[in-house]
Amino acid sequence: MINSEPKELGLPDSTDEAVDGILRSGMPGAVVLAGLATAVVVGIWLAFYFLVFLARSAGP
Repeated sequence: MINSEPKELGLPDSTDEAVDGILRSGMPGAVVLAGLATAVVVGIWLAFYFLVFLARSAGP
């Protein structure tokens, strides 16, 4: 609140420690999911490039 007393410096809240612990443990599932989604998008782009653009330019 605006009128609350300031906390002493150097003593973090227990919630701050809990958040730090969560962030330290990391999120490997989210990183794997983002990497997989990126690989799928790049794969679709490459397939479109090779099957559409190069196929049209190598015509008769």
